[in-house]
Amino acid sequence: MSFNRQGFMVTAEIFIGQPSDQNLYPSTLEKYIDKMKGIPPCSVADKGYRSQKNFKAAQHIDYVCFGKLDDVPEEMKEFCKSARSATEGFIAVAKSLRGMGKSLYRGIEGNKIWVGLGQTAYNLKKFYQLYCDEKLQEDTLCRLGFIT
Repeated sequence: MSFNRQGFMVTAEIFIGQPSDQNLYPSTLEKYIDKMKGIPPCSVADKGYRSQKNFKAAQHIDYVCFGKLDDVPEEMKEFCKSARSATEGFIAVAKSLRGMGKSLYRGIEGNKIWVGLGQTAYNLKKFYQLYCDEKLQEDTLCRLGFIT
């Protein structure tokens, strides 16, 4: 799963087996850039994503933090720490409250459908929450395809 700064789930995928986080980052980043129609200014992930290959994949991003705040300048450390903490919360909510912890469908195709439904439900709930709080950012809505 990947999320934007407002908490929308931008990508969600399932895999056969247990591929390592280090191998997932480049393709997830590509999907994120494609879906959001642009390169994010910052990418934050845990230490499991830390590798030279992933730093190279993210070379066009201004600030990259793979679990070590020393990766970013002093003025970005608090932002990265906050983003990492928020992402863990987003993942916990998606798994426990939005049903993405365990698929009720069977087989790879069923699991793909389950993940797609879970992502849709998660984002609709997030959209409604931000709409009620009047905190929706127009550029985010454009990038997510809600408005043009």
